[in-house]
Amino acid sequence: MMSPITLFTSGSTDIPKLAHHTKENLYKHIQRSIKTIELSHHDIVLDVYPANVIAHYTVTAIPALEAGAHLISLNFNPYEYIKLFKEFKPTYISLIPKHIEILEKTKEWQNLDMSSVRYMVTGSQKINQSMINDLLNKGIKVVANWYGMTEFPPPVFIGNNSSSFDFTPLDGYSVDFTDEGECVINGTHTGDIFDIKNKIFLKRKKIKLNNTWKS
Repeated sequence: MMSPITLFTSGSTDIPKLAHHTKENLYKHIQRSIKTIELSHHDIVLDVYPANVIAHYTVTAIPALEAGAHLISLNFNPYEYIKLFKEFKPTYISLIPKHIEILEKTKEWQNLDMSSVRYMVTGSQKINQSMINDLLNKGIKVVANWYGMTEFPPPVFIGNNSSSFDFTPLDGYSVDFTDEGECVINGTHTGDIFDIKNKIFLKRKKIKLNNTWKS
């Protein structure tokens, strides 16, 4: 029997809902992330995601542990984040735009040297190119815009240093788009609307669901 894991989503893009996975399925996504990020025991990972969100399992904490990296984990606080960043000089981080918007309001953020970071993941909502450029100007080598959902863990596809995506899906995913630009992953309508021509995420449709399931 498959080992189940149930997550209650963060609500960053819509009303929080339940999503069910198996540990075996999540392990495949963890290995995909390790390969994409090229995580190793040489890396230092600064993590801010709580255990009820998919990113904790497939983007930061669990991939870091699986790869043998040094993991620093905290409940997000902009001042503590900057303090720990300066102390440990992480090589890999992940922040969603909401985190960055909060960090931008601190004086310490303006002159923060982030050149220790070789790879950063952002996502979960619309990403402006100006935000990506600001992060690159701070010294980050690669700002990877990952698209994915709780039901279909990221990365499904990626935009490196760009707000637009490479629509070539990673192994294990098939992606189509409806006439209105809704992304369909492995036959399931996601509710995410894209500008197909420019390959940019636009918005999320309101879907009257409060419970989803992924095998």
